[in-house]
This record gives sequence, C-alpha cells and structure tokens, in this order.
Amino acid sequence: MFTTSYDSRLKAYNGLFYLFVFIAFTTILSSSALAHSIYIQSSRYLVTEGKSSPLFFCYGHHIPVDDGIRSKKLKYIKIFEPTGDVKQLQIRDETCLHSYMVSYDHPGTYVLAAETNPGYYTVYIDKKGRERHTIKPKNAIMDKAQSIKKSLYSTQHTKTYIVCKEPSQNFPYKIGQKLELVPTRDISTIKPGENLELEVYYNGKKYEGKGTWDATYNGFSTESEDLFYQATEVTGGNIVMPVTRPGRWFVRYYFKTEATGEDKEKYTQMKYTATLVFQVPNEKKTKREQVH
Repeated sequence: MFTTSYDSRLKAYNGLFYLFVFIAFTTILSSSALAHSIYIQSSRYLVTEGKSSPLFFCYGHHIPVDDGIRSKKLKYIKIFEPTGDVKQLQIRDETCLHSYMVSYDHPGTYVLAAETNPGYYTVYIDKKGRERHTIKPKNAIMDKAQSIKKSLYSTQHTKTYIVCKEPSQNFPYKIGQKLELVPTRDISTIKPGENLELEVYYNGKKYEGKGTWDATYNGFSTESEDLFYQATEVTGGNIVMPVTRPGRWFVRYYFKTEATGEDKEKYTQMKYTATLVFQVPNEKKTKREQVH
C-alpha cells in the first residue's frame, strides 16, 4: 500500500516537473526565435564555374545558426546572376534550416537574397505578472495583458555576394531591396586592415534618417548578441566598418518608425532590418600533400 501511494506521488511529481520543463523551454524558444535577425549564406564564397553549391539561412543571435525558419516567414529567395537574370527559388513548406543548391553556370558575381513577410512581435506582462512573447498584434492580447513592453511590426532583408571564377566587371551594388546595405566597392576585394564602407538605401533612395548597425564575425563569441561591433547609431545612411581580420562577417542595420492612424492599435513601431554577409579569405595555413 505504501509502495503504491509512493509510486503514484512520484509519477505525479514527475509529470509536473516535465510539464514545467516543457513550458519553460517553449517560452524560451519562442522568445529567442521571435527576436532573431535573418542572414543568408553560402557554403563557399569563391565557386567553380559549372558547379553547384548550397545556400542556407541562419537565424542569429547565435552565429552561424540558431533556429529553424518557417516557410511562411520567407517572402522570397532570389538568385541574381551575372548575366542579369533573376531566379526565384521554390521554398519548401517546412520549418527548418532552409538550404538550397545553387548552380553557378556563368563567371562573375552572384547575389543571393531573401526577404521576410512582415510580422508582429509583441512582448507583454500578463495578469499574473509574467513576461510573455507572441507573434500576434497587441490588440489581440489586450485582454490578457497587464502592460505592453514592446510591440513591433517588422520586415527583414538579407543578401550575400558570391564570386564564380572571377568578379564581374560591373559589380552588382544594388539589387533593389526595400532596405539594402550597399558596398561602395566590390566587396570581394576587401582585405584585413581595410574599411568596409556601406551606404543604406530605402525604397531605392539613399536613407538620410537615423539607424543602428552592429556586426560580428564567425568565431568571435558563442554567446547571444555578444557582437564584435556593438550597436552603433548613425545618421545619414553611411557605415564605415574596419575589417580587422579574415573570416565570415555578419553586418546588420535597422531603423524604426512610429505607428500612425489605425496601425497604433496593432503595434507601436514598424521595424526595418537589412543584413549582409561577406567573407574575407585568409592565406592557406597548412600545406596539402599531393595525392595521386
């Protein structure tokens, strides 16, 4: 009788424990996944003509890969070829680390680009004083909220440049994203110790307002948002970033505008984010033995 009672209580305790772990894990996961910025990358940044190489997405805070991406979150994935052709990839209907093979059939500079569908992100304190995160607009959770900490409607744009055989003579600076980070010279020629100069374009015109940029390189830190260049506010759409070392670099820029009219009921601010990934090669550090 004692054993039966003890086993029942143990099962009940275990059930409550696993329920608590599940709720905590779900809350943490949803919180981190919602706040991420999107980056598009290639497995190689110098590719051979006629070969294929995968592109893939990462969600940072934790570079290079943090969470899977819902297919419905992606508006498009496009390949801008040196010939001027633009190919749009078919997005798989799943939540995953999206990866797709890209054929590099022409010499020159390719641009891999993507955009997210706009979405809501609301952080609020519920009636019991707990912090909650949701992808619903704030007017959808007002009956559950004690207060609203953050309410955004956001969209993101990302791109990266790949060289097939040799760079294009006419470097494809702009591809026409709504918010775009545009290098002032061929980004494949950047070397350690030089500055990367970027211009910010919004709706096809140089952005003259205030925004914030940050950047890091793969391997700098494993900690969330522990970036090599912390958030820096700039005015006028010009970014000058010293490239201190070889490696794969991740640059992010964003700005926010206040909601107006009926939109105020759904969110407080509109957030636009653009990211850019590029690689600065290093000299080979080990000699490879000839294989016959």
